[in-house]
Amino acid sequence: MKLYIETTVPNFLFADDAPEKKAITEEFCKWVRTGPDTLYISELVFHEINRAQPALRAKLLNAVDHLQAKNLAITDEAEGLAERYVRDGAIPARFRDDALHVAIAVLNGLDVVVTWNMKHLANVRRIESINRTNMVMALTPIRIHTPEQVFDL
Repeated sequence: MKLYIETTVPNFLFADDAPEKKAITEEFCKWVRTGPDTLYISELVFHEINRAQPALRAKLLNAVDHLQAKNLAITDEAEGLAERYVRDGAIPARFRDDALHVAIAVLNGLDVVVTWNMKHLANVRRIESINRTNMVMALTPIRIHTPEQVFDL
């Protein structure tokens, strides 16, 4: 499978306040480094990481580097699709970056967006709405799962 890793995944490697998710994320990262799946991130992940405090930023960049994920560009087409998701009500306007993560994955033909963001991404109603827009636009549906759920795919 082609998996898109959005920013919450590396963030949870350092989430001492959420030990269960941290442990699952650590196992997920070990699993994907040795498994057959291809990992992808985007320039957006780096933009978001660069907003972190310097000490955390260095750890996050190191973690992303160890994932050995292929980096995808933010394109005008992805920006447009993200705007469409927002306009269609799939993702709230103030969380436009979440829409952009999904748009990048969809337009690059990826299978799954991996995220710990269960409010705006790994949420059955959001996924349904995103895929409704994809269907109208003749785009492939996308799956959005937590790292824990990906183990079971």
